[in-house]
Amino acid sequence: MERIALNVPALFADHHVKNVRKALLALPGIENVIASAMYRDVSVDFDPSKVSAAEIRRAVEAAGYPIGVEPQFGDVIESKHDGSPWYTIQRRRTTTVMFDREMAGDFRKY
Repeated sequence: MERIALNVPALFADHHVKNVRKALLALPGIENVIASAMYRDVSVDFDPSKVSAAEIRRAVEAAGYPIGVEPQFGDVIESKHDGSPWYTIQRRRTTTVMFDREMAGDFRKY
């Protein structure tokens, strides 16, 4: 049994982890796959007589996750302050509707 560790920068969400695990576990000879969206790494235990490290890399890349390549996102749009209240820090005050409070939790009336 051998282990290979891959850096997969595009692995940044749980559904990406699921996709990579599914692609790798479909290969023969894969014993264990540990994928981390937090660290963006994949660790694979495999039987070298059944599958090669190159085949593992190809499977990850075929699933849409290039190894060692940072994902490219679209242009970042610069925010513009338009003077609306959205960009104003205000003190906000809310009022509790007593009827809602009376009908909830410990105040519930049957």
